[in-house]
Amino acid sequence: MVGCRGDKEVERPPHSLVIDASTALKWFVPEEDTEKAVKLRNKHIEGENILFAPDLLIYEVANALKFRPDLTTEDLEKDIGALFALDIELIVPSSETIIKSTTTARKLDITVYDAAYITLAETIGSCVITADEKLYEKTKQTKLIQLLRDYPTE
Repeated sequence: MVGCRGDKEVERPPHSLVIDASTALKWFVPEEDTEKAVKLRNKHIEGENILFAPDLLIYEVANALKFRPDLTTEDLEKDIGALFALDIELIVPSSETIIKSTTTARKLDITVYDAAYITLAETIGSCVITADEKLYEKTKQTKLIQLLRDYPTE
């Protein structure tokens, strides 16, 4: 199955994708490319793909939701509960992955948080689906990342 793109197509194991917080947040906050994010989530729910993420995804999404003044406390509780209910494969860091993420962050001039997604994709032989265009531009040469808007969800 074809996954992330850069100068050339890169093969990845079927059905496995790493999602970052910018993609997951779209499940709860309607904005550009929300429909694509929801299709990606629904394919996970239907068992057509498996979504992976570093466990920090939960904190990043919860933090972003906290800044939404239109969400009540009940909305926040519901959204965070829904995120856990999706049963995303959340990966706990190890010494090895933190070291790799830190060196990747330095090399690509990105945060260690963002590099954790790249490291996970590299580790499982997949790619990161992101809605963060700045992150994509800084990391596209790795061939381990793809913009959500360009990801085929059909």
